[in-house]
Amino acid sequence: MIDKVLKNLVYLLYPRNICAYTEKDKYFISEENKRLNQIINDFDSRDGKVFRETILKEFEKDYTLKGFRDFSLLNEGDRCLTFNVTIIEDGELYTISLFISIILPYYVINVQKNIIELWFSKSKIAELQKENTETRKLNELVLNIETIIENKFLYKKFPGKLLNSVINDISFEDSIFGHFTMYNAFFNNVKINEN
Repeated sequence: MIDKVLKNLVYLLYPRNICAYTEKDKYFISEENKRLNQIINDFDSRDGKVFRETILKEFEKDYTLKGFRDFSLLNEGDRCLTFNVTIIEDGELYTISLFISIILPYYVINVQKNIIELWFSKSKIAELQKENTETRKLNELVLNIETIIENKFLYKKFPGKLLNSVINDISFEDSIFGHFTMYNAFFNNVKINEN
């Protein structure tokens, strides 16, 4: 049921069966494209920036999560706010990314393991690990983030089974027909794995 509702919303914001590559003129003047750009522009205004600051202030209350930084790219056409924090756990470097849709009240959290050796020497890794006073594990941090977003901002976790659900008749920017997903529609153009 929710998949049909979300797909209908997609069709309000993205023109069906118009190729973003070969039919650019037609694509850019479509009512759907204008509607999407209006939402993005409205949210990139002063009020949207206040909301972003409010989210960051909520995380400031937590020793580790206060490291969240705003990497939102609304001016580049993203359909979400993007916040990242990097942590070290068991000598490994992880980035926790929080994506909050500006189209509907859903969020996605993605955890990515980074190649720590590209950033730090072995001695620096050992030093950082020793200085790390965080006792919570990665999964606990993710649960804390989910609790804050759901309880304070009333957003819900986007259904994992729909993240990579393809919408075959939509083309958008660098996503050709048959590659545009629900995640792309409501968040950004990145390919994301289900957690």
